[in-house]
Amino acid sequence: MDQKTVNQLINAMERAKQHHQGLKMKQDERLWKQVDQPYRLIDALPMLTKIELDDIRKQLGLSGMSSLKKAELAVELARIIPSRLDKIMSTYDKERYDLIKMIIKNAGLMPVDDGFPISKITSLRDAGVVFPVLKDGEKHLMVPVEIIDVFSEIDEVKLQDTIRKNTEWVKLVHGMIYYYGVMKSSEMLEKVEAFTEGDVDIRKYYAVIASAEDYYQKIRILPYSYGGYITNDSILKSGDIIKEHEARPDLDYYPFTKKQLLKAGEPGFIDQSPEMVKFLRFLSECYNLTEEVLEEIALQLINIINSDADPSMMTDYLQSMLEIPSMKFMQELTGYVLNVHNNTRMWILKGYTPTELRRKEKKHLNPLPAMPFNHPQIPSNVIDMNTRKKAGRNDPCPCGSGKKYKKCCGK
Repeated sequence: MDQKTVNQLINAMERAKQHHQGLKMKQDERLWKQVDQPYRLIDALPMLTKIELDDIRKQLGLSGMSSLKKAELAVELARIIPSRLDKIMSTYDKERYDLIKMIIKNAGLMPVDDGFPISKITSLRDAGVVFPVLKDGEKHLMVPVEIIDVFSEIDEVKLQDTIRKNTEWVKLVHGMIYYYGVMKSSEMLEKVEAFTEGDVDIRKYYAVIASAEDYYQKIRILPYSYGGYITNDSILKSGDIIKEHEARPDLDYYPFTKKQLLKAGEPGFIDQSPEMVKFLRFLSECYNLTEEVLEEIALQLINIINSDADPSMMTDYLQSMLEIPSMKFMQELTGYVLNVHNNTRMWILKGYTPTELRRKEKKHLNPLPAMPFNHPQIPSNVIDMNTRKKAGRNDPCPCGSGKKYKKCCGK
């Protein structure tokens, strides 16, 4: 680019940065409120907008109060919220329980930094339990004294058992969505029941999952008018993955163990296959990369693969991150990339890797019913290591049988 274009680009980036900072300042002004001690509901609630008070009312399932003015609604909510705390806590998992208990142990006020997720703060505030406040210009999370008093009364073995059960439900759901991308709510419930070896109270279960959806924002619960699916929040077009799943009606979801799903449901989990581990080790030997950068690379490669993008996008991404010294090195890098692709679990393959699915389908090749000439061909998503492309129907099969792909693994 010429210098004029460079200067225009720099100026545009600076304006965008200033705009973003301005938006963040306005968001902070709206979110963080100055509240004097003692920290009470009757003092915190009037600091919220009428819309925010209505959000609390709706989350608590309170009807017949929409016509109240802001001040009247704040007074009613201050009266009702403490009596509903046991119901609110019955939908929480261990992270939220521990957070509230930590704030209470800290005299109802705990400092937080700018890295604490806004979605988690607003979720807790919309339940009327935790409020973002300012003290001496510093950001804190506050639990009102009325909530502290009631919490000490309900924090018994029964609540702790509920929290443990809820935590298991949330982690199992997050783990399944991590690997499968999209799943019918009813099918997910069946698997949760199988893993917990007991009947699940459907109403309580869905209340817990809906609460986790709002707090973690890792999943989206689609209404039954859209099929009643639960989808990974990062998926823009869940319908595309649903179609891929429907194209394989005889293929069940990959049979992960309960332990695997609970692990995948942990915050920040990244499934690193042995092939991914080898690739990251290769990168660390060739470049001076931190563990954080290596984890980011692994995460982005998995995201690219799950978007069903062409493998060349993986190498394009790596070229944007790394300096490639030679064509020979690029070829070696591409070999690693394709190996990672073929051994990464995919949403469109119901949690299988392309390699696993190829082996599974090859194992059941004989006998197979004759397919009509217009039967749709289901792609395997296996990348041929020699051509670096997905195997076409008339290409030699990547498994090395000597047959055409459509006559071998493609069947």
